[in-house]
Amino acid sequence: MTNERPSNLHLLPFTLALLAASACGGSVENSGNTPSDAGGGGESAADDGAVPGSDASPDAGGQPEASAGLVTVALSSCTPTVYTVGATVGGSQQFQLSFDTGSTSLGVAATGCSCGNAAPVYTPGTAAVNEHTTASSQYGSGSWSGAVYQDSVALGTSASTPVKLVAISTQQQFFEPLQCDSKSGGMQGIIGFGPGASAVQGTNGFFDDFVATTKLPDVFATQLCETTGTLWLGGYDPAATTAPPQYTPFSSDIASQYYYSVSLSTITVNGTTVPVPSGQYADSVVDTGTSELLLGTTAFDAISTAIASNAGFTKLIPGGAAFFPTVNQAATDGHPSVDSGGLSCATLSQTKAELDATLPPLTLTFGSLSIEAAATESYLFTVGGGQWCPAMVGIDNDPQQFPLASILGAPVLRSNVVIFDRAKRRIGFAPHAPCP
Repeated sequence: MTNERPSNLHLLPFTLALLAASACGGSVENSGNTPSDAGGGGESAADDGAVPGSDASPDAGGQPEASAGLVTVALSSCTPTVYTVGATVGGSQQFQLSFDTGSTSLGVAATGCSCGNAAPVYTPGTAAVNEHTTASSQYGSGSWSGAVYQDSVALGTSASTPVKLVAISTQQQFFEPLQCDSKSGGMQGIIGFGPGASAVQGTNGFFDDFVATTKLPDVFATQLCETTGTLWLGGYDPAATTAPPQYTPFSSDIASQYYYSVSLSTITVNGTTVPVPSGQYADSVVDTGTSELLLGTTAFDAISTAIASNAGFTKLIPGGAAFFPTVNQAATDGHPSVDSGGLSCATLSQTKAELDATLPPLTLTFGSLSIEAAATESYLFTVGGGQWCPAMVGIDNDPQQFPLASILGAPVLRSNVVIFDRAKRRIGFAPHAPCP
């Protein structure tokens, strides 16, 4: 049985347009801030014995990122596959902000904004500094704009740090309705954790300033769960893993200036190994703010066909490979081009564990490093009530729209504890312990 699924948020911002210009031979301009590479700022973690720049570097030195100053912050979940983090702005105002590694700036719904159901809203206090400029951001779906203020920001129990943020006054299709857990209650904005070069003009990134202020290691990590999650600032907690992490370096292409991009070489499923890069598009972006695993159509077609050829999949989910949408299919329901809303989900009686025992996992290979992602932590996600929806979408490698090989969005990032080691310019993956 199939049911219509809710629409998704895809928050990767239009820095892709800059990459497209580069792919077509044009120049690339930054946002107006001083460009900073993803490994800049703060103190690095202690040397762990890994070989710098290697494709697969096991953390063989006792997992030193779990430092005494590690800050642990709870994440909340919204359907579909959106994670929010509690932030205190201006010393006392509490908000839930979408946690997004695919962008850098912080924007929060402000007094006077027609921001749908976003509540509460931000009111600049006496300590806020009006920067007398405005900023705007356009994402894969939705946009916002507003005045820039410098104000203090803290996550959970972390120390506060001054951030140049946007008080959102106008928006379009950004604050889409979400089904959120009772603890978070909704989403009032976004906090980007991406490289500094992706910050919109006049703003800066929370984590860049946090590292500079606290002198903690320039590392953060995530464990994304079905209904909750954890964000660590300054490292990660080895107790959340069942084996040491393995690392793959950031790519050296222009995408790595703006995103956490890596070289995902192949995906193997049901005995079929599929190359992911297509032509000149070799970079894959690791992005908690994208709510799908997005693949170029050549790889997507082969992978979805291989999944659908599995007997267990055929028995449980009708439609075969057509269960997984492409961007063109998604666009027919009036949503933006990278939104797969309005398509079908399957109503199933099996538990998550039973589905993972029946359906084939994905094996993602980065050079000599391979990680495994279960079906319900890669190409399926649940919206509750026994409904399981496709978490994998095909998209044309169009130099004007999508000059990437893939985007590893939130569903597939549930498969491991993911360590964003900006100091050493690498991404780590460690098998996760059961979610709390």
